[in-house]
Amino acid sequence: MTKKIVIVEDEFRIRQGLSNLINKVDMGCRVIGEAENGYEGIKMVRDMEPDIVITDIRMPKINGLEMIEKIKEMGIHCVFVILSGYSDFEYARTGIRLGVKEYLLKPATISDVKELLKKLVDQEEKRAEDTRMQEYSVAVKEMVSVIEENYGMRLGLDSFADKFRLTPEYLSNLFAKETGMTFSNYLKKIRMEKAKELILNTDMKIYEVACSVGYPDQKYFSKVFKEYTGVSAKQYAIDERKNK
Repeated sequence: MTKKIVIVEDEFRIRQGLSNLINKVDMGCRVIGEAENGYEGIKMVRDMEPDIVITDIRMPKINGLEMIEKIKEMGIHCVFVILSGYSDFEYARTGIRLGVKEYLLKPATISDVKELLKKLVDQEEKRAEDTRMQEYSVAVKEMVSVIEENYGMRLGLDSFADKFRLTPEYLSNLFAKETGMTFSNYLKKIRMEKAKELILNTDMKIYEVACSVGYPDQKYFSKVFKEYTGVSAKQYAIDERKNK
């Protein structure tokens, strides 16, 4: 996706030169607007919603740092780059306080512009990936919650995949990465642990326990239970009661 850039610079030659450079290097970014002072910059950012704002510091009417502060107060989120020919510590310190992390010194060369844009695009891609992974983590937590609350119902990976608009294979890998277990093994663990609890603490028959934990077929439940615990459900009840 092309990143949209607004340039705010009071010197026409510098502003146009930088705009031409950015559009020429073709680094996945495009200049969509140019403003010659901070007031124009605020209006342009508000109306055009760019991803990146490159601004000079010293400009008439309102300087670049004041403009950044006002844009932030408006709740507009974009990446700010300070364009300056002044190595002024106070300006840099104020910029840092405002969350500005990138600087471009005048006169900017084509290699300077390429390096800056590559860094900004890479940072944006990393942020997007981090956001996706956070969303996926939330999805897996929701799956775990559903399994733990609804273990007695029919639960399949396909229904979760449809809900989260992911392929079953991809969701399966995410689930395993987050929990350390496959979806089917996690579901089986929850069901078997609940079955053990019901066998020990209730008077339910084995077939009733099986149905309660999501296995309407008692024979299949007995097979899975023995694989999980090493003993049959009946023997498990006898052994555990002996040990009490």
